[in-house]
Amino acid sequence: MQNSQLRRRVMLVTAAALAVVPAGTATGAEEGTRCTGELVATLTPGIGSEPVSGVFHSDGETGRLDCGGRTGTIGEDGRYGTEAPVTCSSGGEGWGVHSITVDGKTFKNTFTFDFGGISGGLVSGTFTGERYSGTFTVTPTDGDCVSSPITRAKVTLEGILR
Repeated sequence: MQNSQLRRRVMLVTAAALAVVPAGTATGAEEGTRCTGELVATLTPGIGSEPVSGVFHSDGETGRLDCGGRTGTIGEDGRYGTEAPVTCSSGGEGWGVHSITVDGKTFKNTFTFDFGGISGGLVSGTFTGERYSGTFTVTPTDGDCVSSPITRAKVTLEGILR
């Protein structure tokens, strides 16, 4: 197994472990708050059956975030297919930056992510960031990966905010 594949698998296991830790429970080094979020992202050129690398963005903090009853906003920008081009069936990886505002405080969360191929019309994966890590599900709203690439999607996030 190559170093980059091993590193990605370690990150996946770490992110999955963080995602199941209850809010306020020590994660080994830090405590955090369970947060769920939802936003809509545009993917350019879109992910389909042909291998591709591209960018995604949410047009600012247009999403909502709920952190144990405290509400906030979230947005994201980043790149997919940074190590190798991705397809709907292969899945892939990338990196991005969340912009998060909770309790009137805004901060950035640089993260990496991995996702599997599309299954049941959904794409699922994990993200690992400096301040917010967990799991995500992507529901296509424009494109279906079969007749046309996914160019817009609803992203649902669940994780621990530190």
